[in-house]
Amino acid sequence: MPTFDFADGGASTSGTTFELDIPDTSTGSAVNFTLSTTANPGAFASNGVGSGGNITMFDFFDGAVFTLDLNSTQASTDFGATGGSIALVVGATVTGSWSVTFVHETNTALNQTFAVTGASQLINFATPENYESIRFTASTAGINFFKIDSLSASVTCYLGGTGIATPKGRVAVEDLQPGDQILTAEGGTTTVRWLGIQPIDTASVTPAKAFPVRFAAGSIAPGVPSRDLYVSPDHAMEIDGILYNATALVNGRSITQAAQMPQDGFTYYHIDTGTHELVLAEDAASETYLDAVGRDAFVNGHEQADAPIIAEMAVPRIVARRMVPQDVVDQLSARAYALGLTRVAQVA
Repeated sequence: MPTFDFADGGASTSGTTFELDIPDTSTGSAVNFTLSTTANPGAFASNGVGSGGNITMFDFFDGAVFTLDLNSTQASTDFGATGGSIALVVGATVTGSWSVTFVHETNTALNQTFAVTGASQLINFATPENYESIRFTASTAGINFFKIDSLSASVTCYLGGTGIATPKGRVAVEDLQPGDQILTAEGGTTTVRWLGIQPIDTASVTPAKAFPVRFAAGSIAPGVPSRDLYVSPDHAMEIDGILYNATALVNGRSITQAAQMPQDGFTYYHIDTGTHELVLAEDAASETYLDAVGRDAFVNGHEQADAPIIAEMAVPRIVARRMVPQDVVDQLSARAYALGLTRVAQVA
């Protein structure tokens, strides 16, 4: 899980709005945040060595509101994920009365608000869906002072939360049921026949062969995928009529393989529609189940032990990075540049 240590030690700055490049300690890659407050003349924030290295918020009146966002110019713009979690650690200094609200991306009824009870408090909860920002509200007259120590959160939809397009809208892959209709990349519909469930034991697998590949939002084309998409290494994505195994497209910037995964394991889900075809995962064309591995690799494989073999669709497949056409390499590199994404740590 990405973790951000807000004791960044950078040069001191202050004001009502500023950007912060905070490294994700799990990957070393910097993520850009925006901290802002408006219509509060007695409120300001600072960061850097002048504030003990922490992000610090000050309010000299009653009711200042500060908002921490992931900068909208980058691919990842949400905190948390379906089936994920958020943990925020309050800094060593707090005065006055504060509350912390995690703002849901679409439904304010799902906002989560917590009262701050003291310094070094841990605020954490399981995330049913994505949250777009964190709001800090001072509620007492006089001087209010608040430091953020660290934040740990899934920044995007994560494996089990992958969104599949259906006629009724986006559905998390793990919530699909046999008989459900889903959309194909060609604009039609197809029917889920079976959902394979494949738990992965992090401690016993070879990372390069098992850890997921992340396609950042917009890494293939503008809006494709629409949110960060995680697939297994050999899972194929379709670009211009060709299937590419995910690892063949890794560029260390917009398409990366996870360097770390939860120690208690993670789970892949595979959609079987009875034929090998393209569906929309986070609005990107992605293959359905293919009998490249036996169904006994799934914990529920016995449910389809006698299912007929699914033949691969009649389109080219590229399985190695050296086989990717240069124009596709250039296209993906241009997308990474447009998104402002820098190189991140990769699996060994």
